[in-house]
Amino acid sequence: MIYKNTIIAILLLPMLGSLIGWLIGRKSEAYRDTFNILLTGAEFLIINLIFKRIATGPVELFIPDIMGIGLSLKLDIFRYIFIWVTSLIWFLTTIYSTQYLIRYKNRNRYYAFFMLTLGSTIGIFLSENLINLFTFFEIMSFTSYALVIHDEDEYAHEAGRSYISMAIIGGLILLMGLFLLYDYLGTVDIRPLSMAMKDLGNIKYLISALLIIGFGVKASIVPLHVWLPKAHPAAPTPASAILSGILVKTGIFGIIVVVSIMMNGDMVLSTVILIIGFINMFLGGFLAMFQRNIKRILAYSSMSQIGYILMGIGLIGLLKEHNAIAVYATLYHIFNHALFKVLLFLCAGVIYMILHELSINAIRGFGKHKNILKILFLIGLFAIIGMPGFNGFISKTLLHEALAEAHHMYHNMWFNVAEVIFTISSSFTVAYLLKIFVAVFMEKSDKYKGQYKHHLKKRAMIPMVALSVVIIYIGLRPNIILKVLEGTMVLFNAHEHIEPHFYNIHNIKSSMITIGFGFIIFIGFISRYLRKEENGEPVYVNPSLKWFSLERHLYIPVARFLYRSSSMIFKVIDRGIINLVMYVSNSLKALSGIKVKKPSKAIENLKIKKPNVLVRKNNKNEFTTFSDILEILRFNLNSLMYGVFILAIMIIVVLGILVF
Repeated sequence: MIYKNTIIAILLLPMLGSLIGWLIGRKSEAYRDTFNILLTGAEFLIINLIFKRIATGPVELFIPDIMGIGLSLKLDIFRYIFIWVTSLIWFLTTIYSTQYLIRYKNRNRYYAFFMLTLGSTIGIFLSENLINLFTFFEIMSFTSYALVIHDEDEYAHEAGRSYISMAIIGGLILLMGLFLLYDYLGTVDIRPLSMAMKDLGNIKYLISALLIIGFGVKASIVPLHVWLPKAHPAAPTPASAILSGILVKTGIFGIIVVVSIMMNGDMVLSTVILIIGFINMFLGGFLAMFQRNIKRILAYSSMSQIGYILMGIGLIGLLKEHNAIAVYATLYHIFNHALFKVLLFLCAGVIYMILHELSINAIRGFGKHKNILKILFLIGLFAIIGMPGFNGFISKTLLHEALAEAHHMYHNMWFNVAEVIFTISSSFTVAYLLKIFVAVFMEKSDKYKGQYKHHLKKRAMIPMVALSVVIIYIGLRPNIILKVLEGTMVLFNAHEHIEPHFYNIHNIKSSMITIGFGFIIFIGFISRYLRKEENGEPVYVNPSLKWFSLERHLYIPVARFLYRSSSMIFKVIDRGIINLVMYVSNSLKALSGIKVKKPSKAIENLKIKKPNVLVRKNNKNEFTTFSDILEILRFNLNSLMYGVFILAIMIIVVLGILVF
């Protein structure tokens, strides 16, 4: 029972803490900041303390009469991976936020929604029921929207509109899938769905597609990614860090549930997810090379890294009973991406705190003499490009080996193409991060020499140092995470036990070749074609701003067309209904002139003898009009309805007294 209460605690603690912190913040911001740090630290500590229990088996909790079908929560090793890294990142970014937001307005509001977003994110990962998951998913969308528009300038509101529009549309599509699922199967509990979906027929693909689209918006899968490069630069850096490091994982979590658990790694769905993964991987990396704002580069980078994870999800299904290596690779990269991407965002945030600018053309040379910041950014860079000795090398090696395993199993020429895309996309990662590192940390600029060092505060540096230590530690001792991931094998029907040897000549050589290609792309393409001389100063250009934009050139025009066309259609329908009503009304008016024989003057001779009882003055037969008869009927009907209404109120009051 104590562990069931613990699950409730880690779910409700941030939500209650958001209110308490907001109330404290109205009196003292210093106390509020301390409270939030202690709260997220306690959350992280509790999650660490229950690991031994979760390692022995899942803990489940069901609370009836919540959300209509009850609140069903579950914590197993699979979910534990997500909530552990979520609590760690939130704890560190909360510490970071206390320094970053010093000059920001509406800090109290920010922290309230920041903590609510944590609670709803934990709720998503704990949900064992898709309705519960959907509810927390929508709460997270609205609370994180407040973080995206926190600056309240024109760009922030534009990014917020894009973010919330995509979130609402995705949520509605997801809800449609849940309606169909419940209509056909009569349940939305995740556990029985894996068996029930087998006998559902082809409608299961429509249901799965709707669910994947709904989750895919948050996961930023192509072509649903348009909000990502706008929301990341708009939001304060700590919010950008959790958007990229954690919130996109909520979408990934949902996709894993649908494809790998509900559909048991269906071949058709797995193939589609694999293809989308390669498109994400390539397109995100390609577009990142053209950007000039550091946070926008990192946003497209997240889109690319999500592609690696989607590729892993697809391979879990394609490898069938040999999918163990794909499971390890996918979950390992989910874990690793959160660490190194948040580190890179926090490094960018330090620069913004000082200069209030993140364009590499404006901050060129800023970090040349900032050695601590340079080292921290370099650690994040080495991790994400897969440099041996860092955590990214481990998960990318596993992903590469899973891809090679699928190639060996199917002997299909398309896996040769996949291998090329994997290598090129990894080289893009090297190229766009070198673009940032060379421009900011290597080029000379006298205006930043020896300045601003006192702005690098410990409260901002401690979270970054902690992430760097974890990144290197995992890179040198990868088997620690592999032992944790072993507990997820049963969930994915993986029966093989693997003991990969990461640091061998083949893996190191493969990594260095990819990094070498990245250097070639940086020197041969970025430095030659995207770097120009203007007024004797080197500047980077971004020709992609003139390219086709999904949002500007497709989504917005289509939305406008649908709005205008539907408005015209409904206007015609509305006018038709009005004309019909007018015709009926005019017909009744014509009928009202017809005289019918009725006792006495119907309206004038009516009087109320007792409440709601009508009697006539006399019994003489007189002629009256049809409209008089209708008025009598309306009067009696209203009296009856008022009586029923009063009776209903009395029943509700009595039931309320009995229940409460």
